[in-house]
Parts: sequence; C-alpha cells; structure tokens
Amino acid sequence: MLTIVRHLVKWVRQESAATQALIQAFIAFGIAFGWWNWTNGQIGAVMGISAALLGMFVRSQVTPLIRPVDAGQPLVPARVAAVSAAGPVIPPAA
Repeated sequence: MLTIVRHLVKWVRQESAATQALIQAFIAFGIAFGWWNWTNGQIGAVMGISAALLGMFVRSQVTPLIRPVDAGQPLVPARVAAVSAAGPVIPPAA
C-alpha cells in the first residue's frame, strides 16, 4: 500500500497539470451525470479549493536550483547586489 501511495505522490509531483485536469474532469462528469447536485457557487468553490490545494502541494515540493548562500558565504557580494538594486549605471556625457 505504501508503494502505491509513493507512486501516486511521485506522479502528482511530476504531472500537476494532468492531476488537476483529472480532478476537474471527475467533478464535471459527476455534475453531468447527476452523481451529485451542486449549485454554481459550490462548483466554483470545489474547483478553486482543489486547484489551490494541488498548487500548494506541488510548490512545497520544489527545490531551488540556485542556493542564495553556499557554505555560509553569499553567492552575490553585498556591494554588487546594492549596485544592481540602484539601477543601471549611466556613463557621463562627453
């Protein structure tokens, strides 16, 4: 059982858009075939909640490719960061 859950979680991480589409298709089939009767507000709430929860789950699994600090040392020196934050340097007119 644990292996099935691991494979399911792995698939959801890799195919979040497909997972969301499957959830929404299941809800749409349920409404179309009368498996349940929801108001328009309830349909919107379920769609929004499912999208938000899936998005939060997938984003929680993301690991940044570039670490802002490596072995305690900043990757970008503070002086360079301050200069780039100030904007582009314009040379004086000749």
